[in-house]
Amino acid sequence: MARAQSFSTIAAWPLAIAQALEQQQIDPQPLFQQAGINREQLQQNPDGRVEIQRMTQLWQLAEAATANPAFGLEVSRFAQPMHFRALGLVVMTCDTMLQAIEKLAEYHALVSNTVNVRLVHQPDRLGFAVDPLAEVEISPMATEAFFATMANLARQLTGQSNLIVGAELIRSQPRSAKPWQQIFSDQVRFAASTNCLWFSRQKLNDAQVMGNAELRETNETLVKKYLHELQALGWRARVEQSILARLEAGEPSLEDLAKQFDLSERSLRRYLSDENTSFRECLQRVRQQLACRLLEQGLSISEVALRAGFSDSSNFSRAFLRWTGQKPGEFKSR
Repeated sequence: MARAQSFSTIAAWPLAIAQALEQQQIDPQPLFQQAGINREQLQQNPDGRVEIQRMTQLWQLAEAATANPAFGLEVSRFAQPMHFRALGLVVMTCDTMLQAIEKLAEYHALVSNTVNVRLVHQPDRLGFAVDPLAEVEISPMATEAFFATMANLARQLTGQSNLIVGAELIRSQPRSAKPWQQIFSDQVRFAASTNCLWFSRQKLNDAQVMGNAELRETNETLVKKYLHELQALGWRARVEQSILARLEAGEPSLEDLAKQFDLSERSLRRYLSDENTSFRECLQRVRQQLACRLLEQGLSISEVALRAGFSDSSNFSRAFLRWTGQKPGEFKSR
């Protein structure tokens, strides 16, 4: 039987937001009340979770209160490894920063199960890519806060400030890119199809961390237990994120994804059916939501068509009209 999906994030984030607001002389309590989040309850239960709808609303309220689109970067200063419970200890006891990044990717659902994380391997760099789930609305600041926390963590654990070589962010181009460039280097690209933090592959591998295999294994056991109880991602979410990750290179097939998950096509089809969906429905949802997001960011119709996996603008326009009842140009103008 399919399991009900519950999207949430760990208590560390709203607590860090509260501290960042207080640092700017802004009372966080009215914002927490408006978002329906009990700060005192989270302080008493740091392993607690917050529903993503409430968390996204809190990010939006915080951005409005601070009038700062880069507020997520400020929040990262109040997020420390210990706030992520056993996962923070796993990261701190890795042998190298490369291993730490791999552990963060493997167990990311402890921090938030509202995204899919994958590592992008290139000859000279490693990308930590965060793909938003198609059906979940999250604030751009949430991902940026996590990326900035990773950057701070890398500096704290290794004493090196040159591990990060760039970033790609979904958010539209801000008036000034300086706050992001100060943390992620000058190589920051906005209005990207996904979020990706890029590291120097060689420097990651050379950067030593404290290294304690016994302590790491103990805490990995706790992380796995936590995630088992959380029941992180269902097959629909995993398939949709794999589609999103591959779409710009061309439309993936069910066979492609089955190989990625080391399953037969029949098994993957059955798992999706158990969650009352299919591969074609997943593909359509991802295309539609990606197209809407890119149009809202102001990209041209031809570029959106290409990035949504269509061979030409005409096919894309017909599909978009079928999905929304509007032509892409009408949707964009509104």
